[in-house]
Amino acid sequence: MRTALLLLILLFGSASYITGAIQILRDRYKPSVFSRIVWLLLAINSYAAVLVSHSGTSSIVLSFIFLLGNTLICLLSFWKGSRNFGRLEFVCLILLAISGFVWIAFSVPLINLGIGLAAHFIGALPTYKRVWENGSSESAAFWSLFCIASLLSIFAANGASIKDLLFPIYFTLFDGSMTVLALRKQALFKKVQA
Repeated sequence: MRTALLLLILLFGSASYITGAIQILRDRYKPSVFSRIVWLLLAINSYAAVLVSHSGTSSIVLSFIFLLGNTLICLLSFWKGSRNFGRLEFVCLILLAISGFVWIAFSVPLINLGIGLAAHFIGALPTYKRVWENGSSESAAFWSLFCIASLLSIFAANGASIKDLLFPIYFTLFDGSMTVLALRKQALFKKVQA
C-alpha cells in the first residue's frame, strides 16, 4: 500500500510540472526568469532541509519532485520567459539567505524549511492576486495535481510527526487554495458569459 502511495505521489507531482511545462511551450504561461531562479533556489533549500531533517520518505519524494519540477520550469523560462526582477524576488532572496544562515549557524533544518516556505508564500502573493482577479490566468490542473500529490504524501506518512509533514501540509494548503481560486473564478466567469 505504501509503495502504491509513493508511486501515486510521483505520478501526480510529475504530472503537475509536465502540465506547467506544456503551458510554457504553448505560450500560455510566461514565467519570469528571475522569479524561477529564486523558486529553484527555494526548491533546493526545501529539498535539502527535508532530507537533512530526516523527514519521512513521502515528504522526501514530494520535495524531490518539487525540486525537479522547478528545475524544469526554470530551464524553460530561460527560453520562453520574461526578464522581470522586482522587489518580491529580492525579499525572497533575503529570506533564503537568512534561512541558510540559520541552518549553518544553528544547525536547525526544520526552521530553515519554515523560513523557506514563508519565502515561497511571500513570492506567490502576486500569483494569488492574479488568480483572484482572473481565475483563468492560472491552470487549475497544475495546482490540483501537486495538491493531490501533497495530500497523498500526508496519507503515506501514516501519522508521522509534524516535522515530517510540514512540507506536504504547506503544499496541500497552498496548492489547494490556488486550485479553489482558479476553479471558483473560472466557474464565475463562465456563469457571467452565459
